[in-house]
Amino acid sequence: MVLPRALHIARFESSLLRMLFLRFPSPAALLLSALIFSSCSAPAGNSSSANAEGNRVASVQTKANDKAEELGMLVNFTLEPEDILWLQSEPPKRIFAVFRLDEEDTKKLMEQLSAKSQGTAKTVTVEDWFPAELVAGGETTGSPTVDGTAYPADDFYQPPFSQGTITRISNTDFFVLEISAV
Repeated sequence: MVLPRALHIARFESSLLRMLFLRFPSPAALLLSALIFSSCSAPAGNSSSANAEGNRVASVQTKANDKAEELGMLVNFTLEPEDILWLQSEPPKRIFAVFRLDEEDTKKLMEQLSAKSQGTAKTVTVEDWFPAELVAGGETTGSPTVDGTAYPADDFYQPPFSQGTITRISNTDFFVLEISAV
């Protein structure tokens, strides 16, 4: 079968274009590839504000945990709190827990802490994830803080944690445990 010359030329040009496209992609294909790959990168942001926010315990990507048993797997926490909320952050590895004990357990813990140290005055910044009673306490004073007495948290350490404090919030049965790994 004899094909007209124009058809031969069209087939040849079509084959040539396919071959050239495979070897040398068109500018449109290059542009499309660049757009696809650039959309996979992280968005630009203000790194200084991200770093400042990253230093706050409340900015941890997960919400506050309310399971004392899970805290007990990370630190020496054998108490049975009436109320507990805690966060873990990394790096540095740090645990921040707020808990309330009943009157009897508060008395026992205070005897244990007082036997080792007389404690020092400490002001604790109230975070928005704290129990409502402490958040309200901070609001009534007109400042986002509550006062307490801090003691070394030696009895709560479990590797890798080796430094921190436990603070009893004044006039309450609430405690704030802050410990970290060195």
